[in-house]
Amino acid sequence: MYHAARASSRDALEFCDFSASINPLGVPLAARRVLQTAIRKIQHYPDPEGRALLEAIAKRHGISPDNVLLGNGTVELIYAIPPALNIRHGLIIGPTFSEYERVLTLAHARVTCVLARLEDHCRPPIPEALATVQQPPATGAGKRPLPIDAVFLCNPNSPTGQSVSRNSVYRILEEVKRHGGCLIVDETFVEFCEEKSVIRRAVSDDSLLVLRSFTKFYGIPGLRIGYAVGTEKRVQAIRNRLPPWSVNTLAQEAAWACLQDHRYRKRTLLFFQKERPVFRRALERIPGFRVYPSSANFFLVELPRPLTSHKVQAALMEHGFLVRDCSTYPGLDERMLRFAVRTSNENARLVKHLQHVVNAQQ
Repeated sequence: MYHAARASSRDALEFCDFSASINPLGVPLAARRVLQTAIRKIQHYPDPEGRALLEAIAKRHGISPDNVLLGNGTVELIYAIPPALNIRHGLIIGPTFSEYERVLTLAHARVTCVLARLEDHCRPPIPEALATVQQPPATGAGKRPLPIDAVFLCNPNSPTGQSVSRNSVYRILEEVKRHGGCLIVDETFVEFCEEKSVIRRAVSDDSLLVLRSFTKFYGIPGLRIGYAVGTEKRVQAIRNRLPPWSVNTLAQEAAWACLQDHRYRKRTLLFFQKERPVFRRALERIPGFRVYPSSANFFLVELPRPLTSHKVQAALMEHGFLVRDCSTYPGLDERMLRFAVRTSNENARLVKHLQHVVNAQQ
């Protein structure tokens, strides 16, 4: 949104942002109230462990606080993982979040990707991932393949919205364990399908690490707060790679309040249960649009020819709407866009303008 604002000489808040998959219900009331009083605490250093928040997270999942590690957003934790776990060869199940590949590259680790196919409705390529772990690709003629010692899985996945069952995650985990590796499961969007979470398993299995975020579900991306769950050994290894006081006081206080706001959680789930299918049907009514199934709070859409994601994105930006061009993701093409689910009124307005853009460009 900041790039769009600079490019169009508009205020960033003037845009209706469908490019970031943030809860459109806004910041939870409990968090707003806490932030108003927590401002007094910023004259002191934040709790370096964030103990109150750790205990609240642990209570939420029925685990020990010693199995939880806070981060300045999940991204900070992702950047600490390769050196902490001494990863030499990572497998990424994609197309997915680009930072997984970036952090592996920065750690001088080899990167292998298995990509979902459009003809398979972008279903996560679990069989291909299992086969690749069993038999990693060779690096060149006469060279022995380097074993895969880490697998990155985003579940539900961004930008495709697809998810896999717990059993499928456990299949990957068992295969990775057989080869002495670790499975990193990014559950940033799993609050929308909690039954698929494997967070409870992570506290007792050294080969599993789960990442969570407050960003999407609770709508506080500007505060930067996420956490990892794993065995005490794994958590400590990652903690050793983090700077002190990386999670500020306001983020800790707001995240704690979010976990106490059970009404907001219930209201969010009810909202998406109602609005997500309505928005999907509206998008599907646009001739030629292919909307992929999603377990998250967004939809991946394939445009009909001769439309391109770049041109449609640019046209919508002129009308004040921001959408995500997904053409740069490996495995996706120049006709892929991602739309976050927003309020009923905003979704209807977007579809109306989208139809006008499509008519003008065909």
